[in-house]
Amino acid sequence: MSLLPKSDSIQIREVWNDNLEEEFALIREIVDDYPYIAMDTEFPGIVLRPVGNFKSSYDYHYQTLKDNVDMLKLIQLGLTFSDEKGNLPTCGTDKYCIWQFNFCEFNVDEDVFANDSIELLRQSGIDFKKHNEKGIDAMRFVCMGD
Repeated sequence: MSLLPKSDSIQIREVWNDNLEEEFALIREIVDDYPYIAMDTEFPGIVLRPVGNFKSSYDYHYQTLKDNVDMLKLIQLGLTFSDEKGNLPTCGTDKYCIWQFNFCEFNVDEDVFANDSIELLRQSGIDFKKHNEKGIDAMRFVCMGD
């Protein structure tokens, strides 16, 4: 028997610029009871590889990830909160809730990206035009934590 909830019992709360404050208020309500956080990010792929000598392949892979994250613009951030037993919040509904924050900075017509990553994101339902028009400004997101 799986400890994870069925996917139809999970509500992905899509967060855009127009509902950011409302969703942060909800997160503030649940975070004390669900203090463990898992996160997932979507970036426009791996576009550069570091050069130099590395102690191990782990160091090389870490540096590759770090360099790309530092250089590229975040497309989405997923957050899942849980308690010490792995239970997820329900946010006053009959479904478990997780959050998907959609950002506006990445522009597929202007920014650097890996073609295969962008194609995969499109196939997964990412609407880059909608992100540019309705997405969250990253600096506004940062300020919400204050």
